[in-house]
Amino acid sequence: MERRAFVGRVAAGLGTAGWLPGLALAAQQSRSLGDDLKATHDPKEIWGRVKKEFLLRPGLVHMNTGSVGATPRPVVEALTNAMYQLETDPATNEFGPMGAQMEEVRTKAAEFLGAKPDEMVVTHNTTEGMNTIATGLNLRRGDEILTTNHEHPGGFICWEYLAKHFGVKIVQITMPAPVKDKAQFLDLVKRHLTSRTKVCSFQHVDTITGMQLPLAEVAQMTRPRGILLACDGAQAPGMLNVDVKALGVDTYASSSHKWMLAPKGSGLLYIRKEVQERIQPVLLYSGYTVYSASGGTRDLPHVLAHGVAMDFHNAIGRDRVEARCRELNAYLRERFRTIPSMRLLAPDQPELSSGMASYSLSKGNNHGIYDRLLKQNVVVKVVPKAEYNALRFSTHVYNNEEEIDRAASLIKPMLEA
Repeated sequence: MERRAFVGRVAAGLGTAGWLPGLALAAQQSRSLGDDLKATHDPKEIWGRVKKEFLLRPGLVHMNTGSVGATPRPVVEALTNAMYQLETDPATNEFGPMGAQMEEVRTKAAEFLGAKPDEMVVTHNTTEGMNTIATGLNLRRGDEILTTNHEHPGGFICWEYLAKHFGVKIVQITMPAPVKDKAQFLDLVKRHLTSRTKVCSFQHVDTITGMQLPLAEVAQMTRPRGILLACDGAQAPGMLNVDVKALGVDTYASSSHKWMLAPKGSGLLYIRKEVQERIQPVLLYSGYTVYSASGGTRDLPHVLAHGVAMDFHNAIGRDRVEARCRELNAYLRERFRTIPSMRLLAPDQPELSSGMASYSLSKGNNHGIYDRLLKQNVVVKVVPKAEYNALRFSTHVYNNEEEIDRAASLIKPMLEA
């Protein structure tokens, strides 16, 4: 597969991408990227070809997708081409047919998450989505928000705001690290629910440990009681093939610039149709469309490139992407098992694991090890909980087994010195 053909077949997923000068020829390709990959049976060739579509500096091992992902070349080209096209006639393009393409992205996003278009909002990030939910609820003094002590600030500060200004009560589950099994977590949730619980706010994938939470089972407890199940999904779309209906969540906020590999500052928000009357933020007063009176003018090229990022995943296959993320993380876990001073903080059961894993270090300092790895062009994440002294490792489609071997070979002597 030549790079031009690869780019074109991803871009062809836009359907109406002919207005993009740099992608017009590519959109005429007779076969899709997905067909090409299906015809290639050698996994090393498949993922080697995919890796070539990223702009990562040669020799850099990027294993911090949990913070921000690497945007592939087709998405970058779509963004820049759309910027040039927009500026040829700014007002006409922003508010005319070109601007109307943003609604196609919203429809595409709904399909990507298993929702309906009238349940989907295109946002800038998870934090904006969570803030929109929290400030749209009419919660009162004494109402309880059940969450955990592992939440990311971007999904937690909205509840702190309500606690400070409206008197709601935040109840936090202290998370074991690792959680022993699904039953242990569900029992913790059950024991913390009260008659005053109005919202359960949980992550889909724990940003601290990498654990995938059993949300569908949580929903079986919350929905019959009328408790809103709000999900911080920052770490899942683009790593896991997310189906919000199967998860049973009422709301789902995510950041597409992580695992979905979209331009930085891209996000999605799902609000289940049946709970929309309960959530009335000013941002959505004029409706869920990308451009609205209450939302204002949007970065048109950015939104369209967000859609191309979804095309990139669809061209490879979302199930295939998830399998690869999991496969690489399983390989990483096997390699790190040979390092006694590294303790896995996430469960090892497949249904509770993901493409992210955090390790507590019994020797050395996590900041110091991070700095030493960075000097060797290996980028990981310092877990922001000092008591764990931990590092987090993310594995995505631009990583490979050789990079994991390299990280393991570097970190082992650092911890054994």
